[in-house]
Amino acid sequence: MTQPPEPPAQLAAALDPTTLREYFTDPARARERAEELRREIREAPDEVSELIARGDLVDVLRALGETEEALREALAAVDRAELAGSQAQQHTARVRLARVHRRRGEFADSTALFTELLAAATQFGPVVEAYTRQHAGENDLDQGHDGDAAAQFARALEIRSEFGLDEAAESRAGLDAVRRRSTP
Repeated sequence: MTQPPEPPAQLAAALDPTTLREYFTDPARARERAEELRREIREAPDEVSELIARGDLVDVLRALGETEEALREALAAVDRAELAGSQAQQHTARVRLARVHRRRGEFADSTALFTELLAAATQFGPVVEAYTRQHAGENDLDQGHDGDAAAQFARALEIRSEFGLDEAAESRAGLDAVRRRSTP
């Protein structure tokens, strides 16, 4: 009997407590994972599988700082989501695109996207709303809009705590980053 393939090892990502930017503790493993995801995209059995792999690739490339390729992949993911994804997948693909713009320092683009995304986030349920608010808060923090960032992190934390979501620690880290910046 053939054994099923081993699932890919999880990447160990860390969050810089000041900038709230993700980075990998093992960049070489992250680059290997990027190659695996490129292969998954090429060999995807359907459009939704391709979209999922492409979204994961965007996240890996962004955290590696490979923002040119991350932008290309994020735009492709948005296109794929519009063709084959659900409305929630379309929304999530656009959040990823906004996050790439944020990482590139393209705040006019990231802020415009987050403004639209926040207006629509509640229609996709608490997980997507908290995800959107968290990353909109990070975008605000990068631009020195600490009050707006704190409000987004606080709402994301409230949602995540209410529903017992693991990402609550990420929202607490956002609030801590704002507090550190505002403490003399």
